[in-house]
Amino acid sequence: MRFGLRELIFFMVLIGLPICAYFFAFKPMNETKKAVIAECKAKENRLKKLELARHIENLGDEIDKLSQAIALFEDRLPEAKEVEVILREVWQLATRRGLNSRSVRTEEPEQCAGCLELPIAMEMNGNFDGFYSFLLDLEKLPRITRIHQMELNKLTDEEGHMEARFTLSIFFEPQTGQGGPKA
Repeated sequence: MRFGLRELIFFMVLIGLPICAYFFAFKPMNETKKAVIAECKAKENRLKKLELARHIENLGDEIDKLSQAIALFEDRLPEAKEVEVILREVWQLATRRGLNSRSVRTEEPEQCAGCLELPIAMEMNGNFDGFYSFLLDLEKLPRITRIHQMELNKLTDEEGHMEARFTLSIFFEPQTGQGGPKA
């Protein structure tokens, strides 16, 4: 067989045809296919969300329940001007349980989700049973509080006496235009 110009051109066309087909036919079809698959996945996700929403038989009742839950938590948040009243209540609880409050320092209020958190560093000593009762009374307060960074030390001079250092956080509604109370 003779290999000439005509065969060379035929061979080049034979190799060029699949290359052209890739760039002008297969590549655009693959991109279109990927776009269609992505669109189908997005529609499937929306369908799943609608399916979940369909299971909530009465959406209005669910919204009302959630609104009541939000109102309940907002009622438990005092206004900034009521923080001193809560501090006085905590002080009275400690005194009623026979605890000696050695130090109470309020720190800078911190912003959290929709409210302000006022950390109060407290140091007190007294009987452990009284301290335990104090913690139970704190838990029963109608306001939202949190104790963190607690350190308890046994006092050596009397049996059952201890010293406590902890941070009590009180949550309250911020006043508009103010950063909260400062003590």
